[in-house]
Amino acid sequence: MAAALPRHRSGSALSDLAHRQLTELAEISDGAIQLLGVDPDENGLTTYTVSLDTSGIETKGGGIRLRTRERFEIAVDSSFPYIHPDVYVTHRRWAGTPHVQWGRLLCLYAAPAVEWNPSDGMRGLVARLNLWLQRAAAADLDPAGQPLHPPVAYSSYGNGSVIVRPDLGDLVPWSPSGSGRVRFLYAWCAQRGNRVDVLEWLTAQQVYDRYTAGQLPARQEDGVALFVAPLVLVSDTLDMEYPSTAKLLVTALDAYGVSRDELLRALIGARTVNKVVGVALDGGDAAPTMMLLGTPARRLESGEILAHITGWHVDDLGTKITGLLEKIAPEHVELNERVRELADDWFGFANVQWMVIHEARPEVTRRRDTGSPTQWLADKNVLVLGCGALGAPIAEHCVRAGAAQLHLIDKGAVTPGILLRQPYEDVDIGYNKAERLARRLSRIRQDLTVTSSRANIVTGVLTDPQSLLQYDLIIDATADIGVRVGIERARLAVREQWPTTISALFGHTAQRGVATISRRGATGSGCDILRRLAIDTATTSPAGWESIADDVFPDPPRTERFFPEPGCSAPTFTGSAAETTALASALFVSAIALVAGEVADPMTAVGCDLAPGAKGPRPVTLSWSDDLTLTDETGENEIRISSRALAEMRAEARRGRRVRGPRIETGGMLLGSFDEATQIVFVDTVAGPSPDSYLSAAYFDHGTDGTQEIVSAYGDATASRVGFAGMWHTHPYGIASPSPTDETGMADIVASGGHSRRSLMLILGGETTVWERWLEDGTPPDVYARVVDRNATRQPARLLALHVTSSAKWFRGGYGYPALRGGNGPRGSRGAEG
Repeated sequence: MAAALPRHRSGSALSDLAHRQLTELAEISDGAIQLLGVDPDENGLTTYTVSLDTSGIETKGGGIRLRTRERFEIAVDSSFPYIHPDVYVTHRRWAGTPHVQWGRLLCLYAAPAVEWNPSDGMRGLVARLNLWLQRAAAADLDPAGQPLHPPVAYSSYGNGSVIVRPDLGDLVPWSPSGSGRVRFLYAWCAQRGNRVDVLEWLTAQQVYDRYTAGQLPARQEDGVALFVAPLVLVSDTLDMEYPSTAKLLVTALDAYGVSRDELLRALIGARTVNKVVGVALDGGDAAPTMMLLGTPARRLESGEILAHITGWHVDDLGTKITGLLEKIAPEHVELNERVRELADDWFGFANVQWMVIHEARPEVTRRRDTGSPTQWLADKNVLVLGCGALGAPIAEHCVRAGAAQLHLIDKGAVTPGILLRQPYEDVDIGYNKAERLARRLSRIRQDLTVTSSRANIVTGVLTDPQSLLQYDLIIDATADIGVRVGIERARLAVREQWPTTISALFGHTAQRGVATISRRGATGSGCDILRRLAIDTATTSPAGWESIADDVFPDPPRTERFFPEPGCSAPTFTGSAAETTALASALFVSAIALVAGEVADPMTAVGCDLAPGAKGPRPVTLSWSDDLTLTDETGENEIRISSRALAEMRAEARRGRRVRGPRIETGGMLLGSFDEATQIVFVDTVAGPSPDSYLSAAYFDHGTDGTQEIVSAYGDATASRVGFAGMWHTHPYGIASPSPTDETGMADIVASGGHSRRSLMLILGGETTVWERWLEDGTPPDVYARVVDRNATRQPARLLALHVTSSAKWFRGGYGYPALRGGNGPRGSRGAEG
């Protein structure tokens, strides 16, 4: 707990409230509480002297010893009841006890902001005092797992401040690997004005080794001065209040095994190192003369005791004395003795200038984001594409969550209009966004330099996919469809190594948005996932998705766009800094929660609706399993067959085996789309054989009845995202390979006046084991895929005669299966031979 100083206060009528409450407590306590005196002063501070019956509190172990009654002074000022009063004892019997300061002041509250309730008033204060006495008597004020009350050093920012960053770990002498009661180390420090940052702990040997290796620079790359300062670690806990004079401190340390000579040698040694290295602060001043002190102070549940660190700044005279001792040669015995006498005199009257210590050691501090999914980002290498209203706050979240490396890319410049909602300043106008954002974010953490690039993501970054595999996470915050398509294309050949990717975008008013999560190895990334999301929410929107889908995928598309600047500026969304930051943060933390989850589907979309009056769950998610992916026979296209489409083809094959026989072929239409930019063919779903189709063990002829209605229905329901993509059929217990007639049938489809300029031919087959495993447990069969375009050469018509003269048994498609023979066979012009 921070040291509390005696308060000087102004009067208030609320002191009457304290008086009344104490009087009422005394009246109803049956003598347990006695109000002995009321002493107001000229500053408005009223001190109430009370006596409490403590006869029932038992002393255990090393706890404080209580008399039958104990007397306390309660100091009340105008802050009551908003701030708790101070409680003092009238003696010094408990001086040196944890949570007793100035020998008399009792620290009743570790966290007054949450532990003190103004509504409880004096009743709450007396109850808390009684609890404190019980715990103090039982030596239980510092339970395991909680911080031990460290010795209090009355520090001042005027003496400087120290930020302690590195853990001490087993370097302390009281560790299992330590030896003795005392250990001296050196703190490798950076001087920033009146502030000192401890960067690393070094032994004397390490200091020497680094100096001889030229690894003790006088300054960092940014010009900050570096120097060493001694640290003395003592295995014993000193008094609960550190002294304010050097004489008392040196005497106390001497009692614990640290002599004056050792302290002087440590100060001289640090000064010598700094002089040899050439350390000098801005203005030519020498490095500060300071010393750090570490004592046991914090106990973990495991029993481990960690160090509490304090530090003091040596005054000018002390600095001069250590400088003289450093310069005097050892053979000048008489002069050495005189200077040491001067040092003893200085120790006798100098004040200890305690510095303010700020702990940043992981071993003694708890991160305020403990339990947050953003902790997944700690020590991760992150790439953020886009530094606008979406990317800038996300980048900052990555820095504060502990990312080990962050690289920003944006080709745009800061303009006046974006200052309304993006974290830039007027002086940034005209400069590159990524560079200015990186500069600002680098100031958040001393251990991280954020890097940046001004580059075109599509024509530059994505042309070298291998360079992106170094990252643990890629965040596409551009909301640019060209970037999403570029990522989709770039990761095709390296999807198993491609980092987890988050892609996000806002709705038109920055109240709703979507983030996609594509894990390493997932079939698709943001472009693919948004397509799936648009299709699945267009048909029947799952709970919570309707308003988000209407905003992000409007049907029909919006014709009115918001252009913030005149001329050829890019359209954007509307929304304030508060709205864009809130939505960006909500999308990001929701996405990271899914990334950090141990069990998750490879592709997920998360939607957030922050609009007033939004209904349904928030956030909402949809997930997809990986597709069956393969490269078509031309080597130019990737085919992605959804698990739904594969399941529907399997269901039709199993039904055909049951009602027509195991070797009868079946097939139907493929419904999906061609993406020319990425050269991906999406197969979202399939249709079975139409009623006028003909099926046999040697031949599959797809009819036309109802096919256009099916294609139109899917196109209308999905805003034309799903349409006719090709044909599929099976070769049960056979090779998944096209026959000449298959080629002819596909050439008919893509011919002028046919279904499409391009069409996918998909054949499913496999020898006995492969085929039966697919039918029984869903293990994918052998699959042949080929994209056929309008340039395909049609096979000679004579090949079709084989089917007309065949004696195979024929079945009709659809749901009626009359057996046909001979002349009533199928129409060869649409045939597909098995």
